[in-house]
Amino acid sequence: MTKKFTDLTPSDLTRLPNLSQFHFCTGAEWIYLHLFNGKNMHWYLAEYGPIGKRFFGFFEDRSNGMSSGFYSVEDLMKWCKKGGPWEPMVDENWTPTEAKKVETLQGYINMIVCPPDTL
Repeated sequence: MTKKFTDLTPSDLTRLPNLSQFHFCTGAEWIYLHLFNGKNMHWYLAEYGPIGKRFFGFFEDRSNGMSSGFYSVEDLMKWCKKGGPWEPMVDENWTPTEAKKVETLQGYINMIVCPPDTL
């Protein structure tokens, strides 16, 4: 049986490390939760703040590419409400991994750490 994001309980989410305001070393974050949907969107979540119900992590979709930062539970719920292939699913086989070791994140992390010289 596949687990949907909406199947996660608040206690499931609080197992992620507490949300921090300090993210100085992009790529050193540990990704504890991976979500995906049928529209080739991915959420790689590293931290969670239960008070503001926000995550810190990396987010990928085909139209906007990769980004990192804060993402709210409310933002994820917008995709859940669309249903079908839009609904975020939990990657139940995910093993916590350092962000820089996640293949799909490597190009983005390299660009952030060492941006291309445009001069």
